[in-house]
This record gives sequence, C-alpha cells and structure tokens, in this order.
Amino acid sequence: MNRYARVLIAVLALLLVVAGSALATKGGKSAEHRSPVAASHQPESSDAEKADTDTESAQGAPSDKLLGRLIDRLADAGIDTDADGLAALAADYGVGGAVRLVTWADASGMDVSELAAMFDSGVGWGEIAHQLMEEDPSLDLTPGIGWVIGKGHANGHGQATAEAHRP
Repeated sequence: MNRYARVLIAVLALLLVVAGSALATKGGKSAEHRSPVAASHQPESSDAEKADTDTESAQGAPSDKLLGRLIDRLADAGIDTDADGLAALAADYGVGGAVRLVTWADASGMDVSELAAMFDSGVGWGEIAHQLMEEDPSLDLTPGIGWVIGKGHANGHGQATAEAHRP
C-alpha cells in the first residue's frame, strides 16, 4: 500500500471519529438546553392550573386532587385513611411508598409505622412484600399499587381484589 492510500485511510478514520462524536453529543446538548415545556410538547400552564393538576406539586407533595383520588380509591377498597396522614407519608416515602404502606398495613394487619420502620432500616419494598407473604402465605399483595395510583392495567380491579385479599 502506498503512502497516499495510508494517509487517505487515516484521514477518513479520523473524520469518522469526529463525525460520530459530534452526532453522539448533539442529542445530549439539545436536550440539555430545551425547556421542560418544549421537551414535553405541552403548553405552559398558569399557576392556578398547576395547583389543580392531578400530580405532585412543585414541592414534591401530592396535590389535593391526587390525594382526594387516592383517598377515594382506598375507601372503595375498604381502607380507611385520611388526606393528612397520606400526605405525611408521601412526604417521607413518596406517593407510591405511602400507598404501599397503607395498603400493606391493612392487608397484613401490621401498623403503618412498623412497615415504615422496616423500610427505614434499609429493607426494600420488594423484600418487605416477600417477608409479609412469607409470614402469611394466604396474603397476596397483588395487583400492587397501580389500582390505587392510576387505573393502569388493574382498571376496575381494586374493589374485588382488595376484598379477596382481606385476612
């Protein structure tokens, strides 16, 4: 191979590396500089609309609308809790963790604080569920928390499932 061919191959390889690097970083840079509204393709809403959303507030606490929906779904399943208690749990464990604690405490007969202490000691949610079902083989913690938080795949499944899982 002559010198001209070797130089040409080296230049093409270098060009390929530079082009690949440029393309790889382009996606990261543009996503980094995009506003959340542009990234979500949603129009920006007013503060009043944001306060009435069905999600968590800017501080990470669940909105009143979300808390109301969760309380209603838990009540439909025969689980008695209040908005203040659920909001306090959500502040420490997130909305999903709060719902897990309330539903698992109801299903297992344990106190919410006992389950929270297990989680606080470093035991994960899956391990807690496993331990609860190991202690009481008749206990079934399915379909999970999806039937409470969002209708998801368990749409309409909450009431029948909750009654079926009562000890």
